[in-house]
Amino acid sequence: MTNRDGIVGATIDKITHPNAAPPNDPNALKRLSTDVQTALYMSELAPTVDVTAQCGGATPGVTVWRRDGISAGGKAPKFSEMMEMTAPNIKQLADQMNYLEGYSQIRGDRAAEILGQISLPIPFFATIGYMDPSRTPRTLELLNAATMFSFTVIQRTKFALAVKRPIEFSPQVQPMIPTPTHASLPSGHATEAFLIARILWKLLRESQAPQYTDDAYWGEMLMRQASRVAINRTVAGVHFPVDSAAGALLGLTLAEHIHDVADGCGWTSSVFDGTSFNSESDFEWHALYRPDGDRIRKKIESGGAQWGSSKKHDHDGTSAAMLNWLWKQAVTEWRDVPASQD
Repeated sequence: MTNRDGIVGATIDKITHPNAAPPNDPNALKRLSTDVQTALYMSELAPTVDVTAQCGGATPGVTVWRRDGISAGGKAPKFSEMMEMTAPNIKQLADQMNYLEGYSQIRGDRAAEILGQISLPIPFFATIGYMDPSRTPRTLELLNAATMFSFTVIQRTKFALAVKRPIEFSPQVQPMIPTPTHASLPSGHATEAFLIARILWKLLRESQAPQYTDDAYWGEMLMRQASRVAINRTVAGVHFPVDSAAGALLGLTLAEHIHDVADGCGWTSSVFDGTSFNSESDFEWHALYRPDGDRIRKKIESGGAQWGSSKKHDHDGTSAAMLNWLWKQAVTEWRDVPASQD
């Protein structure tokens, strides 16, 4: 206040007014705080899905619905089935307790990783893709918005399926970390990890940088990291392998959905049938996805049983303006800086 009194001086008789700000302009996002940006991205993502539960059969099921098109245009929105998920039965889970016992033997080796992955495992993916807040701020904003969006879908799905945790099957499980209070399937860590891995792989591919376009090994490494995060939750004693299979498929499906909402590249519907999952099978990500070509397998099977499937669909509406801006900005961060022209 004293500073103003000392410098303002007499009233200016005539002063030039600023231009009016363009309304609803995505280019203005870069001048907003991170929390405001995230809220705006979520305003475009959140309405694109709905979740319904089916509880009348022998095992509970849930459907994740995708809104057709980005804007309803004043009309009632229409939805398409994006993912159907059915829970395994209690006997299948009991059979998978053998994996809990086996994986518990390597807790000492994995303890530091498991503790480091309790929160969002972005730093682990940053050891593969060159991410840093100063270098890739838009990529990190995109991943933050994507994982926040997925959290609601994950929790609603868990609640509908109500799959019990390993700690409820035996007093010898004794998880090395606190068991979350929500249900076990799908694994939220697996969902988030595979969502992050696939979005990153899409960004690398779209950047057209030669090291990413010529070799699918980058995608392979990202998926290996996602799988490591998922399996570590079984090592810790809080998840069954089947939880990771369901979560990985959900994460891969949501990544494709987000890409379509942001950039109109088509989407994938998928099915996870927990009742058909071979309880003697461990989680293996190669059964679900191929990095070369960035595609979920049409027929998903392991242990001699088919327990999942997928189908590719064309884009059916306009892209969300703010998410489109964010996606394109994130892609740019993975391109080489062009040489200066003297």
